[in-house]
Amino acid sequence: MAAASLVGHGGPDGAQAPRFVEVNGARLAYVEQGQGTPVVFLHGAVSDHRLWDRHLPIVGERHRAIAYSQRYFGTGAWGSSWPPFGVQTHADDLVAFLRGLGAGPAHVVAWSYAGHGVLTAALAHPELIRSAFIHEPGVPSYVTDPAELSALGDDVKAMFGPVFGAVERGELQEAVRLLLDGSGQREGYFAAQPAERQAINLDNARTMPLLLSQPQPPAITCVDLASLKVPVTIAHGELSRPTFGVVSRAAARCIPGQHLVVPGATHMWPEEDAAAFCAAVLRFIEAV
Repeated sequence: MAAASLVGHGGPDGAQAPRFVEVNGARLAYVEQGQGTPVVFLHGAVSDHRLWDRHLPIVGERHRAIAYSQRYFGTGAWGSSWPPFGVQTHADDLVAFLRGLGAGPAHVVAWSYAGHGVLTAALAHPELIRSAFIHEPGVPSYVTDPAELSALGDDVKAMFGPVFGAVERGELQEAVRLLLDGSGQREGYFAAQPAERQAINLDNARTMPLLLSQPQPPAITCVDLASLKVPVTIAHGELSRPTFGVVSRAAARCIPGQHLVVPGATHMWPEEDAAAFCAAVLRFIEAV
């Protein structure tokens, strides 16, 4: 696998000035702020590195905070010879990106879709990851309790059924709206967001068909999670719907250590309260 070299080009340093790095044949945009131990932020679905614009200045006061747009996300052109969109591809890119840092193992912060890729990378290459803070990982391969599986299946159908329908009709912006309303747990959630947040999601609407038709993610079991050689904290909202809460609680049971239940929060906590999210991240990584 070709590694990345974070020499980059295209703009000055700083969280608001994206640069570019070659990672496994893809030109990925990234931003960074601060110095010291690297802390790499990975966004979830229909998003890109801009999600973390409010977070990097906070974490960058103490560390080298970095965020990049994963392959297929962002506004750049897609490569015709790229591997398929999916967790394994994004995990492989993360490994190459971390190797390219040249600064020792990094703390990794992930939200939702990105969580399974981080766990995949941590199992295969623990030498690259100093710790992982994951808010509500999105793949339920380690959920085995029948009651939880039933609740999860019912809620996934309720949330994603309309999303699939919109994608099948080619209504990608509507699919984004439905996904954000479902994640925020109320109708009108997306419409109530600031224009710049909506723009990030809509810029990534083109990934929706790929997200919903991706290859099966790598199978990770509870035994695998228990064998992780790096410190991992799973965070989840107290009020998160079963689609996210069931998976998060199952992961937390499998992974040794302390985990975080965020009072009054849902899946959208990292965006809704950037300061509290960063404070939790900093408490975790600075205790490792």
